[in-house]
Amino acid sequence: MIIGELMTDIVAGVSPADCLADAVAIMCEKQCSCVLVSESGFPKGIITERDIVRLFSEALINRDVADVAVAEVMTKDPVCVQQTTSLYDALVLARSRKLRHLLVINEHEQLVGLVTQTDMVDAYVHLIERQSQLETENHELHLLSNEDALMKIGNRRAMEVELNFTEASARRYKKGYAIALMDVDFFKKYNDYYGHQRGDNALRALADTIKDSMRESDRVYRYGGEEILLLMPETNKDDAIVAAERVREAVETMALPHKESPFECLTISIGVAASCEENWRELIESADKALYQAKGGGRNKVVAS
Repeated sequence: MIIGELMTDIVAGVSPADCLADAVAIMCEKQCSCVLVSESGFPKGIITERDIVRLFSEALINRDVADVAVAEVMTKDPVCVQQTTSLYDALVLARSRKLRHLLVINEHEQLVGLVTQTDMVDAYVHLIERQSQLETENHELHLLSNEDALMKIGNRRAMEVELNFTEASARRYKKGYAIALMDVDFFKKYNDYYGHQRGDNALRALADTIKDSMRESDRVYRYGGEEILLLMPETNKDDAIVAAERVREAVETMALPHKESPFECLTISIGVAASCEENWRELIESADKALYQAKGGGRNKVVAS
């Protein structure tokens, strides 16, 4: 099932220059939870109930809202999906970004509709109800899992979904994104010395430390083995280096003993790459080369491509 089969067509919308009162009137008339904002057919933002509540909360303290324009209140650079996006990919995106609405665009990047979290959940429930065998139901539920079982961070499938949408958003809104590829230093020696159970425990502790030290807007995934990928939307290279260095320091400060390492504790090496033009596979390749340089340069350091 694809998003084009679920989306609600655009019945009415507003432009960024319209008065907010017009947008609220449409929401009341249509009994809908949001209004799409477009300009010349292209998505510019979305006005949701949450935006209205936030504005009026501020207005009670600061100012009158009678003449406020839509552009002042709307959520800018909204997350968009293609009509051909699968239900699974859209669900993963909505869950990871904590979104209730996704704007739907066509192959020309023009706004054509809206799909809500309720639409997607209802569609998924309908799919489950159609299954005749328990094995098939379990398989469908498994496909919705986007978390690595060991490290409790995003898995490879979820990573690819998020990277696809982050790349598309970076191109659409001309805002760069960055990737940090991390690898545990001397992890084979750690497993050989302490055993695989201790190795699994170390990876769990590592993942928890990374989650605690990364920015709220960033997302972390298990890339493979002991390699971890940190995705940083709307981030340039300099800011990505700062964010990666903060993660590296946090892991070293964790001071998890590693007698087979010259650092005597668990450490990570990190390769960083940033762009707004490269596709995400090329960006990962650049980050991987930088990671190789970090390892060759002594490990426990951050290197940018």
